[in-house]
Amino acid sequence: MLHVATLGFFLASALVAAQTPRAAALAVDRALGDTSSVSFYFVSRTEDYDFNEEQMKFEASIYVTRKCGAGCAYFMRPVLAHLRASKPVKCLAGQQDVLITFGTERITYSYSGRMVRYRGQCYYNQVGIGDVLEHDAFFFH
Repeated sequence: MLHVATLGFFLASALVAAQTPRAAALAVDRALGDTSSVSFYFVSRTEDYDFNEEQMKFEASIYVTRKCGAGCAYFMRPVLAHLRASKPVKCLAGQQDVLITFGTERITYSYSGRMVRYRGQCYYNQVGIGDVLEHDAFFFH
């Protein structure tokens, strides 16, 4: 019985650690190392809605793909910093406004880009991702 309790302790510790914003940013950073481009989909809606990834792509009013070669992690530094500065929160459905895809990964932003969803975990940042992406000519670095 002691072995089961010990295993449960380590698994619970690993699960909590994997859900921190810093751990999520590290996972994004690693995934960016395996891709050569990043795509951004911007949805602009006013009514109440809840879109999945395919619906976001279809409904996007702006779509940008940035080829970044081996430097995608460098290019995405402001996005990673935004995620690291976020706080874990309970996920709320709907109001998705930005989708970022790279390789097989995706990050979804909702509620004016302040709620971040990555691998099923949500985080909140007082600064919207739109403010981050508009700052300092992000797409042209």
